[in-house]
Amino acid sequence: MSDFVKGVLRPVSAPFYFAGVVVLTLLGIAVAMLLRPAFASTILRFAGLENVPQAAPASFYSVRVQPLLDARCVGCHGVRMQKAQLGLESFAATMRGGKHGGVVQPGRVQDSELFVRVSLPASDDKAMPPSGKTPLTKDEVMVIRLWIAAHASGVLPVSAIKNAPRLVKPVEIPETNLEMVQRQRAALSPAVKQLQRRFPGTIDYESRDSANLEINASLVGAAFGDAELQALMPLRDRIVWADFSGTSITDASSSALASMAQLRTLRLKGTKTKDDTVRAITPLKVLRSLTVAAATPAVLAPLRQRGVAVYGGDDGR
Repeated sequence: MSDFVKGVLRPVSAPFYFAGVVVLTLLGIAVAMLLRPAFASTILRFAGLENVPQAAPASFYSVRVQPLLDARCVGCHGVRMQKAQLGLESFAATMRGGKHGGVVQPGRVQDSELFVRVSLPASDDKAMPPSGKTPLTKDEVMVIRLWIAAHASGVLPVSAIKNAPRLVKPVEIPETNLEMVQRQRAALSPAVKQLQRRFPGTIDYESRDSANLEINASLVGAAFGDAELQALMPLRDRIVWADFSGTSITDASSSALASMAQLRTLRLKGTKTKDDTVRAITPLKVLRSLTVAAATPAVLAPLRQRGVAVYGGDDGR
């Protein structure tokens, strides 16, 4: 064996070996940092060589941009999942970028991958959010544009960015708890069914997700009088809307009407009710609309003063 080969195969000292491992590891990290900007940013921040950017709570980013990203983007680019190693769950993550570099170029809208992707037509394979998910609206794309154009600031207040689309709070429809509705209906169900048979078509629930009731006795006409109204008393705590127009009820029903504490709308046009009935129902706290047959302005005044819409009466209003 030649002296050269013997020299190559000579055992390497431990310090030299570990030094070589360290050099190769650092070289690998350096290459990874060059190829993966997001990884580079993570390493620098871990080493304390780069500050973690923070957005001010009242900034345009926090108020307008981050909620938009939360709603449309973090499902694929959040803490649990980061496609292309891109996180959009925070200002720091958004500004860090992903596997292919930064997605936001402050002040350069058309060079910012984030803007380009969200503004592509939904049919484009590169459009974000991807096919099958709701694309951003024109107003939402405009919010992204304005923020990047304002140098993608995390501290600029909302008022500093002009011409931003008006913030519209999404309508939240509460989930219907049908089980709870059925429980609420159960107590009165026998009485409701009995009275529905007696007065066909006049009694129904306010909606499919409510145990409140609506009464339309105007369909019965003059055959519906004080005695018939009295028959409804088992349901009085659930009646929220009642139309007795054209029936023959009188002031004798005033106390029965006054006992319907949840009544919001009451129609008495064409009945024989007068001031006594109006006085009796005046204390109803949730009453919002009242149509009367006959009543004097002085008696109607307290209702009008507290905002109840009053129709009819001796004054012609």
